[in-house]
Amino acid sequence: MIGLDRLMKIKGVVGAGQFSEDGRVIRTVGELPEDVMESAHLCVRQNQRSEELVRVLDAKSSRKWLPLQGWVVWGGEYAVVVVGNTRVFVEVKYADFNQLMVDLIDSEATGPRPMNY
Repeated sequence: MIGLDRLMKIKGVVGAGQFSEDGRVIRTVGELPEDVMESAHLCVRQNQRSEELVRVLDAKSSRKWLPLQGWVVWGGEYAVVVVGNTRVFVEVKYADFNQLMVDLIDSEATGPRPMNY
């Protein structure tokens, strides 16, 4: 995964942060109010709930759901994307979710490459 400062350069990203497993804020960057940036404990609880969900899906389906990589909550004009202990706040109408996911998950984009005409 790339660093927080580089995540801030992705189109639509307005804030980012890292948190510990017990909900302590490790680092934040961006333009969001402090109370939003300090919401790490909520992310820890959602990580736990999402882990429960993917365990059930994994057990009841023929598809592989584990291990949990992350989650997204999209509401109104903003979304929060969490991968591991990193959360990124995004203004959705400007967001480049494809680039954000590639950078958060540290993988190469898949699928056909754009043609240069």
